[in-house]
Amino acid sequence: METDNKKTFLIINLSYFGDVLLTNTLCQNLKKVYPDSKIVFLVNTPFYEAAKFQLGVDDVICFDKRHKNRGILGLLKFVFNCPYRNKIDAAFIIYGNDRGILISYLLGCKKRISGPTKYTKYFLTDIHRETDGFKNMQDINGNFIKAITHNKGDVLPICYRPDENTSTLIPKLRELYKGQDIVSLCTTSKNKEKDMPVKTAVEIVEKLTKAGKIVFYLGAGAEARKFADNMKKSGCVNFVDLTNITSINELALVLKMSNSLISVDTGTMHLACAVKVPVVCVFYRQNTISKWGPRESLYKSVIIDRDYSSDYILKKLEAFDSFVSLP
Repeated sequence: METDNKKTFLIINLSYFGDVLLTNTLCQNLKKVYPDSKIVFLVNTPFYEAAKFQLGVDDVICFDKRHKNRGILGLLKFVFNCPYRNKIDAAFIIYGNDRGILISYLLGCKKRISGPTKYTKYFLTDIHRETDGFKNMQDINGNFIKAITHNKGDVLPICYRPDENTSTLIPKLRELYKGQDIVSLCTTSKNKEKDMPVKTAVEIVEKLTKAGKIVFYLGAGAEARKFADNMKKSGCVNFVDLTNITSINELALVLKMSNSLISVDTGTMHLACAVKVPVVCVFYRQNTISKWGPRESLYKSVIIDRDYSSDYILKKLEAFDSFVSLP
């Protein structure tokens, strides 16, 4: 591919919140090599905002896996109505998703670059991903660019730039908690094995409250709602419960209000990194750290993988000077 021509690239990632964010390294690498290119991001509908405000992304299109685009007829409907049909120079299908590969083929993408997959890679893709020794998923994603440049992708921090002007919730929170030290807390993920025990979360909230801090509780979905309710049932009520009331864009703005975040391994953890907020990352599954853990050389982050006590978590939090207001 020549770098002096304007290109249109399609990033296909139909996975979850954190997965979409970790694809940003590829977007930035593409913009570095092809500064005049147009980068279009295809995501599952609920994660539209996770892609929209990423550095390097020019447009986002949604694929509604559960409803409008469900099944083969829904997929064909999406392809028929896609404004980028026969206009894509190269498509990057993250994780080698067979549905994504089929979409890229039917859209008439000139090149189709795929990660590992069981079936369609053998006849619907041109190039397969090389990891080149990268272990961390964001770096593996960034290295997809090698398929068209023949050079390794740069190791870059993910970057998310939320829209400050589209929320009525954020101004209210800023007014209520202006000048106060805020620590956000995220305790649940899509995998219960990675979730924080309620007892630990209660102890963290109580100790932070006693120290004069404001705790924002963050979460989405039924499990997060249940977790927050169980905290309250145990007598822990001194936290601002933001469960299920923020969009992804608003969640980023809440994090930017915070001095720091304590989080289990989930999308909120990666979003904090992407908006440059210090984060204590609590990994209850140690075998996932090399793949999903934030690089401490790129972010103001620390990973906990052994001592999960509330005292140890808070000790690591203090290392950030997180009780001093950030600019």
